[in-house]
Amino acid sequence: MQDLLRTLQDHDLGHLRIVAELWGLDMPPGTAVEAARQLAQAMLDHGTVRETAESLPPVDREALDHLLTQGGRLPLADATRRFGPLREMGPGRRDREKPWRSPTSPVEALWYRGLIARAFTETPAGPQEFVFIPTDLLPLLPTPAPADEPPFGCQAPVPALAWPADPFASADDATTLLASLRRRSSKSLPPPPAHIAGLTPFLLQPGSVNLLLALLLEKSLVIGPPYRPSPETVRTFLDASRGEATRQLLAAWVSSRLWNDLQQVPHLEAPGDGWPNDPPIARLAVIGFLKAIPLGEWWDLTSFVGAARERQPGFQRPAGDFESWYLRDRRTGAFLRGFEHWESVEGSLLRNMIAGPLHWLGAADLGGLAPGSPPSSFRLTSLALALHDPQADLPPDDPASAAVLQPDGRLTVPRSAPRAERYQVARISAWERLGEDGYHCRLTPSSLQDAADQGLQVPQVRTILEGACGRPAPAPLVRAIERWRARGSEARLERPLVLRVSSRRVLEELKGNRATARYLGEPLGPTAVLVSERDWERLCAAAAPLGLLIDPPPSGGEGV
Repeated sequence: MQDLLRTLQDHDLGHLRIVAELWGLDMPPGTAVEAARQLAQAMLDHGTVRETAESLPPVDREALDHLLTQGGRLPLADATRRFGPLREMGPGRRDREKPWRSPTSPVEALWYRGLIARAFTETPAGPQEFVFIPTDLLPLLPTPAPADEPPFGCQAPVPALAWPADPFASADDATTLLASLRRRSSKSLPPPPAHIAGLTPFLLQPGSVNLLLALLLEKSLVIGPPYRPSPETVRTFLDASRGEATRQLLAAWVSSRLWNDLQQVPHLEAPGDGWPNDPPIARLAVIGFLKAIPLGEWWDLTSFVGAARERQPGFQRPAGDFESWYLRDRRTGAFLRGFEHWESVEGSLLRNMIAGPLHWLGAADLGGLAPGSPPSSFRLTSLALALHDPQADLPPDDPASAAVLQPDGRLTVPRSAPRAERYQVARISAWERLGEDGYHCRLTPSSLQDAADQGLQVPQVRTILEGACGRPAPAPLVRAIERWRARGSEARLERPLVLRVSSRRVLEELKGNRATARYLGEPLGPTAVLVSERDWERLCAAAAPLGLLIDPPPSGGEGV
């Protein structure tokens, strides 16, 4: 910013005469440059400055005090939006209308007194025009009484419904996504819809999948195309605690340029040259808005958005410009230009960031009035501290649990199992479902072939299983794995449920054993037999002790 002399030198003699009149000073003689020098010297008297400030009308003094609390400068757009316009006038109109005698706003009154000036300066969002108090005048002005900056918004009552944030869901879902891409790379991110549809049953927060994929790519945990986990970085991420992994994902979101929060507002679109915003600029501003909100208290979402509109409405706009962005409302087709559309753009962005990334990444619980209603309140969790402090304490992780392996090849991997072990188990097993007790999967001939295609040999498969379970694999399952290594896939189920086997001898083996024969229906030939839909799992379980693994019927999902 500039000193007083420099700001006065930007004006003509007529403007300098107005400043001198309003300060009660004699107009210095000479050229504009000479007059500006003498006027600046006279104005920079401590007693004169104090007297001028104290004589201001209350509304003008309020505007000056606000500038002082902001370090002496404010974006022009914010200043005029809060304290009124500053009319553009040439010397002729100015001298005819004499606006300094009846200013239309506090901003205009301070301008003609020379207490503020205008200039462009570089900001993280680009060049922006500010009003400012000249640098040598600033320390002479009486400092307003300190006031604690109030939080954005106000408390809310305990909501009728609450959706607590899962502190570790993002770390667990990121592990699932990495495991899926390890088994089957993708030519694009996000992967094709069929790939996502197959993954959805195994995700704790399906809505967060595109965010997590962007953050994994941002952190170089995923590389490509084709997109797949990076061996150099994934191991470190998977070995981290779930809390530390969540912290890393939060940090990646804060700085991410691949993920554009404005683009995720459902009703917004950016025709033409694409999205005009700089995503990290808005994110850092919102994190600042949240800083003073106490943890663990329900906070009214509407009042939070309203406070942002009142105090920092241009938080994502270079120079506070609400006219140049070409955004359109998908619902109506209308272009959203002008401050009157703030709620549809900035307001919707704030609501979406809290209900989306901040909730998905464990930093904010959500509250609502009724099932299906949009959130009306939120509550910051301890993970929100990581937004401001990289060293903040993390929520404690659950004690590590071992996977449970059944003799028939079924596995249950608790969420609290080490993520690196679950990732490895996911490489060698068919995924079945996600339940309250963890991830359910099964060792099958097809999954063993997938493991082999990834370069994993049978001894490595056993090492993965025994490492995840903390004990030797059951003997019948070991025999079944060895039999698969020797003979390959010998039996599979199809829908409608038909058991197909590789040879007549295998079917005779199943028919000759009471434990398996009971589940075999009408024969369809020497190597096929019908199986009841309700019996196929029992058949797979009964065949495993014989050393025979059966591929289950396709589920329609990805199957991991």
